[in-house]
Amino acid sequence: METNKKKKSLFKSIIKNLIVAIGIVLLIFIIWSLIPLKQTVNPIKPRQDTEYWMMKEGYKIAYTKISGDSSGSKPAIVFLHGGPGGYIHSAIIELMKEVSKNGYDIYLYDQIGSGLSDRLPKPRDYSFERHLHDLNEIIENQIKEKKIILIGHSYGGILATHFAANHPDKISKLILSSPGDLQPYRTKPDGTMADMNKLYPIPSQYKFKAPLEVFEQTERDFLQPRIIMSMFCALTFNFKWASDKEFDDYTNTMASKFTKGMVADPKNVKPEEGGAGGYSHGFSNFYGNLPDVRSNLKQLNIPTLVLQGQYDQGEYASVYEYADLLRGKYVFVENAGHIIWWDKGEEFVDTISNFINDSTGK
Repeated sequence: METNKKKKSLFKSIIKNLIVAIGIVLLIFIIWSLIPLKQTVNPIKPRQDTEYWMMKEGYKIAYTKISGDSSGSKPAIVFLHGGPGGYIHSAIIELMKEVSKNGYDIYLYDQIGSGLSDRLPKPRDYSFERHLHDLNEIIENQIKEKKIILIGHSYGGILATHFAANHPDKISKLILSSPGDLQPYRTKPDGTMADMNKLYPIPSQYKFKAPLEVFEQTERDFLQPRIIMSMFCALTFNFKWASDKEFDDYTNTMASKFTKGMVADPKNVKPEEGGAGGYSHGFSNFYGNLPDVRSNLKQLNIPTLVLQGQYDQGEYASVYEYADLLRGKYVFVENAGHIIWWDKGEEFVDTISNFINDSTGK
């Protein structure tokens, strides 16, 4: 009996000490998470050509307009950047100036929550649907075009495709540069995930190469108390533990590392310009009950161009699916990464220019 009492007493003592230890660790974690992050990347600043649209819900979206069509006879081009939480980098503006010489007005805007556009009050204010709604308002009420040419890069490619599926009458041509996986993911009739590589095996003429592996390091960088607490509070309580400025800077810091894996040659990475949107990045890619638009896409007759770099992180099957569904043209770009124009700017411009100028729509 005495032995059992000693065992129970020892067990209780261990549990008590364990609870105390856990409490101390949690207290240290909470105190640590109260310490603001030090800024490592200078935030983006307005350019001379930066303008703003005032949206119906009262927030501002920043954009750059490149004028190329004084007659108004050609459809405007709207460029959607990647991310989510990415922004319009000066490098793409300079390249689009070359495209505009074909006689097209071009609009490049920072999606809400990123770049020079406003930040929304709550983390969950950001959504895929909001970005689609903003794009529709921009076309109808801001640039006031009946039809546009839509260019979507990465996440912007997913946005562009869903917009085209829902508003085909507003799209003259569609250009997708390294589009992300079409959402929701493709499933088989029984509801299980489809094997995309079986549906679209890589043709022998395309020799893909693995980009520089950088994401493991950026994932480790996530393990900071203030970042973990910020994501926990955002997900659980819809509350910003870290300010927009801090969370944006953290995302910019991550971008300065993972963009090295988005090119064929790391020497082609452009300097980080500090426009990432942290909370937009965290919440704009929650797709929830997003409808599957694949059947809609098969019915469309929108001339489509799909570009993919040899060093793209995305799989061939996931990118080629867009070309298949939309009966579009797929272009494989050698010695280019996910951000094709950083490696092959001239080829990127020429391919797009030839496509938009082709009256046959091919």
